[in-house]
This record gives sequence, structure tokens and C-alpha cells, in this order.
Amino acid sequence: MRPFYFLILSFSLFATADKWPEPLLSSTVSEDSSIIVRVTPGNGFFKLESEIKNAVADVYIWNGSNGYDYSRSVILLNPAAPLDIFVDDDGYIITLDNWYETGYGKAVVIYDQSGDIVKSYELTELFPDSVEFNKLSRSVSSLHCRCRELDAEFNYGYFYVPHMLGGSFRFDYKKGKYDRIMPNERCKNGS
Repeated sequence: MRPFYFLILSFSLFATADKWPEPLLSSTVSEDSSIIVRVTPGNGFFKLESEIKNAVADVYIWNGSNGYDYSRSVILLNPAAPLDIFVDDDGYIITLDNWYETGYGKAVVIYDQSGDIVKSYELTELFPDSVEFNKLSRSVSSLHCRCRELDAEFNYGYFYVPHMLGGSFRFDYKKGKYDRIMPNERCKNGS
């Protein structure tokens, strides 16, 4: 019986525990402040409800004088909520990761101005090389690839997401394409 306990203890040393609070209502604003996106969490992660609902993004547009007017609702691919959400000045929405299970499922989803999906990516698509993929940090519920010291951002018509292996993904988000660009020093060692 002792070898059995030893095996359990050995394997538990490699897993990092996760603790996730309930997702809350969140929002983001475009750089020029003309668009606000408010995300209402869904119940789809638990799959215990009789009616499963994914997270919903409500889009509000500045009316030019005294406030924001409701424009549309977008049903997101995220069952509970995205970990991060971004909106550009034209109304494109990008979600990163999934609440409760970072890095699993659709890790990057790009929506156009009408809420249609331009492109979605899983981490296996972004890291097709198995050697690189296996270098990503893991915990009990998540697979971490993003460099948290550097922010994801819109810049010069692209969306940049720094990753922990020392580079960035550059998304040509309006066309649904991406490439990988030069390493950054701050995340070169997987921090």
C-alpha cells in the first residue's frame, strides 16, 4: 500500500492548484472611448442547469452627445466568461481564454462589428510544435501561455498577445490571420 501513496504524492507535486471565484460582470472600453462592451457571465461551464447559456457581450456605442446607446448583443463562445476582453475603435471584439479553464477550448476568439466570428484559435493551433506546446505552464484546470508581465494590445492595425515562451502573437484580426514575431526579453524564460 505504501508504493500506492508514494505514487499519488509524487504526481500531486507536479500539479498546481487553482482557485477560481465566480465570474463577475465585466466591461472594456475602446481606445477612443466610443464603444463599451459589457460581459455578462454564462452558466455554461457547470452544465448542470436545465438551460445552458454562454457569456454574452452587450455593445454600447457613444451617441455623440450625452451617453452610450445599446447596439447589439453577442453570444460568446465562452461558457462562463472570457478571462480578458478587448474592443477596437471599429467594434471588433477579441476574447482571450476561458474562465475556470484558461488555455482550453477556444483561447482566442475574434468577432467582427456585427458579432460574427472572424476566427477562433485553440492553443494547439497557436503552438503547433509539440515541444513548444509541452513547455507551457499547467495547473489543475488551466494551460497558461500568456506573458502576464506584458499586456495584450491593439497597435497599428494588429492585436498583439505576448506569450510566455518569449515572443508575441500578432493577429491581423480583421482578416483572421496571425503570425509570431520576435521575442521579447521580459518573458523569454517563461515567466
